[in-house]
Amino acid sequence: MIESKSRLLSLESGFVLGPWRVEPGRNTIFHGSDEKHLENRLMQTLVFLAEHQGKVVSREQFFDSVWQGLVVNEEALSRAISLLRSALNDDAHTPKYIQTVPGIGYCLIADVTAVHHREPGISTRNDKSIAVLPFINFSDDSDNEYFSDGVSEEILNALAQVKRFKVVGRTSSFVFKGRNEDLREIGRILEVAHVLEGSVRKAGNRVRITAQLIKTGDGYHLWSKTFDRELNDIFLVQDEIATAVTKALKIELLGDKSDHQAIGGTLNTKAYQAYLLGIHYHNRGALKETVQHAAEAFEKAIELDPGYARAYSSLARTWVDKLWNGYTSHEEGVAKVDALVSRAIALAPDLADGYLSLGLLQDINFFQEGRNALKAIGRALELNPGSALIQIQFARINSHYGNAEISIESAKKAVELDPVSVYANHLLGHVLYFTRHYEEAIRAFRHTLELAPHYPKPHYFIAMSHYWLGDTKTAYDVIQHEPLDWMRWTASSVILHRLGRTAESEENFALLAEVGISENNFIQQAGIHAQLGDLDQAFESLNVALNYGDPGFSQLLVDPFSDPIRDDPRFARIVSKIGLNLLS
Repeated sequence: MIESKSRLLSLESGFVLGPWRVEPGRNTIFHGSDEKHLENRLMQTLVFLAEHQGKVVSREQFFDSVWQGLVVNEEALSRAISLLRSALNDDAHTPKYIQTVPGIGYCLIADVTAVHHREPGISTRNDKSIAVLPFINFSDDSDNEYFSDGVSEEILNALAQVKRFKVVGRTSSFVFKGRNEDLREIGRILEVAHVLEGSVRKAGNRVRITAQLIKTGDGYHLWSKTFDRELNDIFLVQDEIATAVTKALKIELLGDKSDHQAIGGTLNTKAYQAYLLGIHYHNRGALKETVQHAAEAFEKAIELDPGYARAYSSLARTWVDKLWNGYTSHEEGVAKVDALVSRAIALAPDLADGYLSLGLLQDINFFQEGRNALKAIGRALELNPGSALIQIQFARINSHYGNAEISIESAKKAVELDPVSVYANHLLGHVLYFTRHYEEAIRAFRHTLELAPHYPKPHYFIAMSHYWLGDTKTAYDVIQHEPLDWMRWTASSVILHRLGRTAESEENFALLAEVGISENNFIQQAGIHAQLGDLDQAFESLNVALNYGDPGFSQLLVDPFSDPIRDDPRFARIVSKIGLNLLS
């Protein structure tokens, strides 16, 4: 089926194919500094595939459209596809872009995003947008890199407080660390009109910071300055840089700059350095040793300044990480986070990160406080709408309560703020899945895998999205690549059953049940029973899950696995027990 005229026009104006930017008008494709020119017929073939993204295009359709009026054989089409694959660095055996459908034709399997039509010379980038690139560490001691990274992030956080100003999140900005990337390419990838870059040299009690504000379109320097100061002046330097940026771009900081940026902060430089070290470890991931190093650094910051609210909220986040990853008991972790969050908010009632940590705690402590998480995360978002992380968590929690429109909007905003963040893109897929937008969820999870091919969970959600859409064969093919055993076993149990492979379905369920207590997967067992029609057993598993306090209950209202039991009176009773209300 031929797509609408508006769709055709938008692709003719240009589109993004995975990491490639395609410009049909110039018969050119771009990937970073790699620029390739295609023959006109090859570009027509690529555009035709893009117009039918995700659909099988027959040979006859190609001949009727791309080779309209010409007498050609199948060899011409095969050659065109082969040349396109070569240009895109694709592999026919393990395709990322063009998949052969034997005996029929071809399918473009990569995501396609249209570039909206605009007049020549007019940029789609928001002029009030910026990425703060990680400042280069010029200190003699390479261990001071945490300090230069921290200075960059603090300036980023200050700018994120500005009204109607797009500040790209840390994850996306820091992707370019150590890379000598062309600023125009950075502007294109992050969709920003400006970058702030610089360097930090720290020696004893002295610090030299150089910063420059540059337009990504033409490399023009709007502002630059070098600061030679005592370390005690670091806070003033950061404020001065943020102010200079806003003045250069003719925007205003929220309220009084010095007051707003000081919320929850410190004037103790040693405490501040310990805090930056904690942030450095926190950003390195959730391995047990790394989380512990972050906690110790934040504890040191608090020891040096007992009134340092940001240190308390950040330490609370490390304990949330411990809870999420099983590094502490539920009782110890919840008590610790509760005390730290209470102290942070008492010290700084308008600290967004304090309410973020509170909301995450309440979401973890779902049976007692789950509903309150919406209020806490909502307050965090009011205080700092420019935080991609807060937008992500606001979207995730709202999706679990059936607030589809709000959660999708916030998830898309998070990706806009942090476009190459794996976590943000994964959570967008998560939200789209639980709001039943399966086709969009598939595209979001595929993009996540383009950013991080080995990231766990996307294959499960892609497979189950295909399953709910009725494409069981594709669901089976996809789930084979899911690295998490419990997810693979859960999906395979229902997929194989629908395919009539009952014995294999039962084998997968047995593997899941075998680790039921240690993995706390009774919610998944209940969902499988429900999907296979054994409603009594489904409720028996749900009651066991209640006894174990299964955190999977947070998704119960929206999980499609529960659909067969949703109208059963027993479902309403369980929902009531965990303090929820049935969705209307």
